[in-house]
Amino acid sequence: MSHAQLEAMLHDLQKRAFDAYEDAALRAEANPAQAEAAYAQAEAVAAPLIAQARALNEERVRRLRKRAQAWRKASIAVAIAGSAALAWWSLTRNVPLS
Repeated sequence: MSHAQLEAMLHDLQKRAFDAYEDAALRAEANPAQAEAAYAQAEAVAAPLIAQARALNEERVRRLRKRAQAWRKASIAVAIAGSAALAWWSLTRNVPLS
């Protein structure tokens, strides 16, 4: 699954959970006596959506951390190669390093 698909799924889950709570708020406003039941039903609907979103977010974070680690390793490799090239250049040209 691509990063864009993961983001789209997270957005959809968020929207569905918010819609459930918004619907409960509208029902509670229309019938205050049933407010507690409306919110309980919304929570029951939203709980699995929130659990799925948490799992997807954990996957997204895992991927982003892996990508950051790869970039960090690449930047260290470039810094080492650049330092070695600069040292070689200065030694072959008799240029002081300080």
